[in-house]
Amino acid sequence: MARITLFRHAKAEYPLAGKDDYNRTLAPRGRRNADRMGRFILENNLIPDLVIVSGAARTRETYDRASVHWPSLPTIFTDSIYEASATTILTAIEAHGGDLQNVMVIGHNPGLAVLLHHLVDSSIAHTDLSHFPTSCVADIVFDAPSISEIDIEAGRLCSFMRVRELRD
Repeated sequence: MARITLFRHAKAEYPLAGKDDYNRTLAPRGRRNADRMGRFILENNLIPDLVIVSGAARTRETYDRASVHWPSLPTIFTDSIYEASATTILTAIEAHGGDLQNVMVIGHNPGLAVLLHHLVDSSIAHTDLSHFPTSCVADIVFDAPSISEIDIEAGRLCSFMRVRELRD
């Protein structure tokens, strides 16, 4: 079964005068939450074959904090998914992970939230998918052997974990 895991970056510092959005790093709470979500991903067997990470500082730092719990993984850092549309994010998933079974994206809203709605039939989801906060992970599976063979809009939401719902 093919799987796409969407991971929204952890809580970033507040915007500061003179510092552009792209270079915002994680707030202390964000660093803790990225670590916690990294452990959740490992403990729940959500380790992907490939991680695609936005080039923004907060997504790179989320990856660095979360991935200390994971085995070494192929990882692509790309500016193409920074503030990208759902279509652009899906194009990156298909381009880089087409032959793979499991791909994770660490990125930004609103693109991730919109993509989640496209991949999952929200009418049958048991969770409110409209609220995709920082450090949230959505795991979607498809009846297909690889990413290149998935049927968009036919994904099943297997996990939707907000960091505040994790046990310490």
